[in-house]
Amino acid sequence: MKKLLSTLAVTATFAIGGHALADDYPTKSVNMIVPFSAGGGNDTFVRALQPLLEEQLGESLVIRNIAGGGGAVGMSRAVASEPDGYTLLAASNAMLTLEAMGNVPFTHDDFDFIAKVVDEPYILAVGEESPYEDLDSLVEAASDSPVKVGSSGVGSSAYITANAIANRTGAKLNLIPYPGGSEAISAAMGGHVDAVVLGGAELRSALESGRLEALATTYAERGDSLPDVPTFKESGYDLVLSVWRGIAAPKGLPQEVKDEWVAAVQQIVDDGSYEETANNLGTKLSPLFGDKLEAFIDESAGIMREAAGDLAK
Repeated sequence: MKKLLSTLAVTATFAIGGHALADDYPTKSVNMIVPFSAGGGNDTFVRALQPLLEEQLGESLVIRNIAGGGGAVGMSRAVASEPDGYTLLAASNAMLTLEAMGNVPFTHDDFDFIAKVVDEPYILAVGEESPYEDLDSLVEAASDSPVKVGSSGVGSSAYITANAIANRTGAKLNLIPYPGGSEAISAAMGGHVDAVVLGGAELRSALESGRLEALATTYAERGDSLPDVPTFKESGYDLVLSVWRGIAAPKGLPQEVKDEWVAAVQQIVDDGSYEETANNLGTKLSPLFGDKLEAFIDESAGIMREAAGDLAK
């Protein structure tokens, strides 16, 4: 009996200790892996959130840019980390793109998703001197001969989206990959390509200056930032995609730790402290958590697999 009571006491001590540890989280700085170089969309998203998250969590958030392989290097580092809440990932649809292309050994099921925070549409845009005044005119022209469309590199989410636009509209698009979004934008401005497909945040400055004109977005409905630009869906094409950004962790994150992060992000959303920043970055605050987030990720992964089509390995 004494041995049994002793065993129960030790078990209870570990259980209480473990619970206390979770309740005390975080007790040290948290690493946030950004799988791209500094200055990109994921990086600016996290750095804008950083002070707000630190205020909510009471600890430092250390941003670590681990670039390479279109995000694969940083994501691989994240998925191989201990799921203790001290190494997290600035997640985006780039993960689903890599998965759809067959370029990585992991899938989205190897992560626990904490929150989707913002999103933005992909935009098909043309130069200010373009003969294409709307989506219909471009699609009609591309039914006879190929239209050159620039995007960021082969295998990027923008490149896959451009491929999906070709598939859904039936347009003959000659996809021209560039090292990055800025090069693709310059090519469209200079008339080296007929159009460009990129995320809204990357195109924001060029659209505001009038150097580029948006023909269509991949949102389900028109957005507040581009109220006069039609969607592919309203134009009769079944194409709805978005660039989303959020926070994820290696699979196995303790529920108590996940709850801490969800509460922190929810508070930031509720008090409005990030909304203006999100808008200034060309994104829209569109938070998702829990079951709705899981369903969104699964659906988005399926859409990306279909969009990749014959581009996948």
